[in-house]
Amino acid sequence: MRKSSSLSIRIMTQESKKINNNINNSSNKNNYCAIRTSVVKSNGNDNNNNVYEEEEEARARAQLFVDGGDVPQGGTATILSEIISISKNLLGAGVLSMSGGIAMYADTPWAVINASLWIVAQAIIFGYFAILIAKVCKLTESRTIRDCWERTMGNRYAAAVVVVIGLNPCQGTLAYSAILSQTLQSLVATAGVGIELTYLQSLLLVTSVALLPLCLMKNIQALAPFSVLGTLSVLLTAVGMIWRCVDGSYRPGGTYYYNNNLEEDSNNHSSISNTNMGRPLFGTRYEPWSFKVLPLACMIFEAYVMHYNSPRFYRELSHKSIGRYTACIGGSFGFSAMIYVAIASAGFLTFGGNADNYILNSYSTRDPVATACRLFIGISILTIYPIAFIGFRDALLDVMRVPIEQQTARYLNILTVVMLSLITLTAAFVTDLGVINAVGGGTVAVAMVAVFPFLMFQKAIQDLGHTAVRGQLLEVKIAMLLMVFVVVIGVGGVATELVMGV
Repeated sequence: MRKSSSLSIRIMTQESKKINNNINNSSNKNNYCAIRTSVVKSNGNDNNNNVYEEEEEARARAQLFVDGGDVPQGGTATILSEIISISKNLLGAGVLSMSGGIAMYADTPWAVINASLWIVAQAIIFGYFAILIAKVCKLTESRTIRDCWERTMGNRYAAAVVVVIGLNPCQGTLAYSAILSQTLQSLVATAGVGIELTYLQSLLLVTSVALLPLCLMKNIQALAPFSVLGTLSVLLTAVGMIWRCVDGSYRPGGTYYYNNNLEEDSNNHSSISNTNMGRPLFGTRYEPWSFKVLPLACMIFEAYVMHYNSPRFYRELSHKSIGRYTACIGGSFGFSAMIYVAIASAGFLTFGGNADNYILNSYSTRDPVATACRLFIGISILTIYPIAFIGFRDALLDVMRVPIEQQTARYLNILTVVMLSLITLTAAFVTDLGVINAVGGGTVAVAMVAVFPFLMFQKAIQDLGHTAVRGQLLEVKIAMLLMVFVVVIGVGGVATELVMGV
């Protein structure tokens, strides 16, 4: 048995040398598609694709063996398990700002129809771009977003891709800091211990007592299994919000109509009583065609970001094909869209124009259902935060090109303290979850979800030359139109949120 294994590895190594020689002799080492075409042509005709695939698989297996890695196995995930995994990747606390996004342009209940259309339409568009990345992976045999970029675009601007991928967890940690601070404020008020925390005090307490120790953990993967709490907390929050929307607790005469929620004082970040904050405000204001709707669109952008993981999900799918992966994307994005519509609608239909950009702030601190939702969200974010932070830190190390031997425990600890301090400083001034999600969605999400996938797909099809079929050429044009649409909405949303001060 051992002799047979050695023989197999020698064969794979020989095949690896063959394919590597072809790569090294190519005039364009970064152009994977051109290399693939030259290999196929050297074998005689296009019918020898299977020979190429066998050589490439042998090369990959041999290289992994030389590097000390595991020999790759075929994907084993079923469509159902993929739908669950992708949905878990999508469903997060970002959805809690959508009700406030609707309140920016309307205070009539009919606005939920317009908002629901935005949510569903963007699920279709962003789901399509996730499939587009899988198509690039298939064309270039890539395993990550960075592989896709380098095998289509070469090394040009590869660092920009890493930066954008790193900015996504950076934006996430900023949003999480804001949520945790406001959650702690509400929970302390609910406890009735006679202590009134300001936003800044809450932020510093959460960072020093909880976040810093978690981010300094050596075995961060121990928290990975608890990431499912993020999805569970969002689902439970949806149930609680629908319950309160239906039972009338926040309508005139309801149990919590007169409530004393916390509101941030922009001058001193203190918490003040505001008896109107949690009351519903409905009227006839409805501006679906104004720029005021664009920040909501950007918030939705941010909620649908999972595209950096699209290559992994495609690779792990059993009997992978674009058709099967499309079914996975359709199921997960469709399910997530239903949850987003439920939460955004329930929050807005409860508070109308008074819906807060972090919707749980609109609920009474004396409401046990809202308190349970805050507690679930807070615990889930505590487990997710260090995982997102490490992703940001690793991306920064990659951009800085810090050698692995220099990444000592002391070096990483110092870098962690510095980065967390900067995030906390930013969170002290940027406290609005709606602003964080709208700006992040209109910048980072647009680049990662629409711009990069289009550029890679366009180049991959271009590299096919005359072998590209009419359908592929047409799809390039369709992808370009969708990319332009997303970019325009993103720029408009960020401008409206920041410049016009909506």
